[in-house]
Amino acid sequence: MLINGWHSDKKNERHWHTAVPLLAASSMLFFSSFSRHDVTLTIAFLLLGSGFLFAYFPTFWAIPTTMLSEAAAAASFGLINSIGQLGGFTGNYAIGFLNDRTHSLAASFAFIALVYVAAGGLILSLRVRRPSCFQMKAELKANEAALPQ
Repeated sequence: MLINGWHSDKKNERHWHTAVPLLAASSMLFFSSFSRHDVTLTIAFLLLGSGFLFAYFPTFWAIPTTMLSEAAAAASFGLINSIGQLGGFTGNYAIGFLNDRTHSLAASFAFIALVYVAAGGLILSLRVRRPSCFQMKAELKANEAALPQ
């Protein structure tokens, strides 16, 4: 978690530092669904998947502030939390449904892996709009005027 956040700050890049841990967590959960007969390997995959999942959090929460204004970023935090709460509510039912239908956790882990792939793809599809050269020049002049002489 700390290394990913530090490297993201050093490179000033957020999207790949958010999507790669999500995709790695997805692959670990996907592998765990196939190794269900070897308990040690399954636990190792689940632990690695959890570690990768926690590595994406710091860079994910930094994305709205880099793309949006202060007011819009604050509103987006509320929207993200609301969607997360909705997913926490409906995800339990989806996992329970899959467990009841298949009598195994393999389908549930595969479903979670697919959700992580979708989230990583959505993160990579975000585009940061670059300010125009006129806006950058105006900001540069304003910053120069604010400096003490």
